[in-house]
Amino acid sequence: TPMNRIPLVPVEDLTPAQRDAYDNKPGGKLNLSRLLAHAQTMQPGISQAVQAMMMDITVPPLERQICVLAVLHLDRGEYEWAQHIQVSKVMGIPDEKVAAIAGDRFGDPVFDDREKALLAFTRQVVKTVRVDDFVFNAVNAFYTPRQIVELIHVIGLYMLFARVSEVAELEIDAIGGGEFWKKANQKAGLGGE
Repeated sequence: TPMNRIPLVPVEDLTPAQRDAYDNKPGGKLNLSRLLAHAQTMQPGISQAVQAMMMDITVPPLERQICVLAVLHLDRGEYEWAQHIQVSKVMGIPDEKVAAIAGDRFGDPVFDDREKALLAFTRQVVKTVRVDDFVFNAVNAFYTPRQIVELIHVIGLYMLFARVSEVAELEIDAIGGGEFWKKANQKAGLGGE
């Protein structure tokens, strides 16, 4: 089997909390989880932030996912992209929207004005850090201050995951992201959508 540049934490070396996640949570067995487990004191906080992102933010779940796809496209995060293609299918995001993001067509007519503002905002946060007035005013017309800050957190988390997985040359494992997010979406009231 291909080797990751940074080895995964062996199951027997996981902390008790990490082992519990490995045994009982849909995402616990993912290669990314066992890679992030190296940062023993930081990983619990990251996990808590991911849980909050999945369950407790005010950005609508489908828009959060479009944002995530945009980050992963822009940062060429192959491992996470593979996971989130499955997540997008589970969530019911049309293939045309996924293809437009993959093709770097963030202004494609398949997106409504709100999604176009979100995608332009995501691009600038990822690529230039600062956001120009035009793009900020567009996103500000559709999102509350809380949602804008939540989106920056989502973008930052996925920039982190893309970097960790790409630096490690993380092998794409069984695509478990769909099941992981399906449970979160059900809890968030999305049902099977």
